[in-house]
Amino acid sequence: MNMYDKRIRLRELMAAPECVPMMGAYDVLSAKLIEQAGFPIVYTGSFITGASQYFLADVGLVQLKDLLPLAYEIAKEVDLPIVCDVDNGWFHSGNIWRTVHEFESAGVSGIQVEDGIIGKHVSTGAVDMSKDVMCDHIRAMCEARKDPNFVIIARTDALWLKNDLEETIDRCNAYLDAGADACFITFPGSIQGMKEWRHRIHGPVVTTCIRFEDSIAQETEAGACLSCYWPNTIYAAFTAVRNTLKQFAETRDMTKVDAKFDEDELLKLLPLQKYYDQMDKYHGEKMYLGG
Repeated sequence: MNMYDKRIRLRELMAAPECVPMMGAYDVLSAKLIEQAGFPIVYTGSFITGASQYFLADVGLVQLKDLLPLAYEIAKEVDLPIVCDVDNGWFHSGNIWRTVHEFESAGVSGIQVEDGIIGKHVSTGAVDMSKDVMCDHIRAMCEARKDPNFVIIARTDALWLKNDLEETIDRCNAYLDAGADACFITFPGSIQGMKEWRHRIHGPVVTTCIRFEDSIAQETEAGACLSCYWPNTIYAAFTAVRNTLKQFAETRDMTKVDAKFDEDELLKLLPLQKYYDQMDKYHGEKMYLGG
């Protein structure tokens, strides 16, 4: 599937009757495992990329140059739509244009841009840009994209950080009116309450939770179109690696470590055969034997 077809596919999934999970990948291998498991969308975010690639907290330190290389590698290797978190697009119109240009050129299917400036993961409190400024950013992003199927998702954290439902609904509708293809709402817990006011938002809704308390069926019932499961793979990797190292450090005996390694399964996933076939076709043994 080429990058244009992936974007069309993302739009189809966003319009599907059932809520579709977007699974967070922190590297290419985790993205391939997401694909192998049969999930339909890969997601990359500043939290998991900053933590795994640079050992940085998600407090605005991760920039375009940090997020783009992983997005490019995943888009190149995985035959699924990919949605990338781009924080707030990095503030001004020049950076906003470049954000769209770079991620679209990298083969990404869509980006998620937020209205926060700083503070969502620190104790000092969040600082948001005004609704009007965010709407201008969205308009600029829509004008910057070359492929009209490139998806722009606009995020607000007004419900999570302020517990302000009316501001959340107001911002979502304003962002949709400005040209966003979907709005993105962060929930502190269950999203079940959304079904009471979902009809007030006039477009697709993407959700994520700080604490995941609902099934896909419940998210569908609440009216979510896509649900972002951003931490699953990195939390699984963090837990497994930490436990494996701890057990080996304590026992000095791999037979007493719970983790079971299957190198054959990993080698099957990696594209070894493709490279073997190419070498046999174009080089062969004579290249190495001097024949």
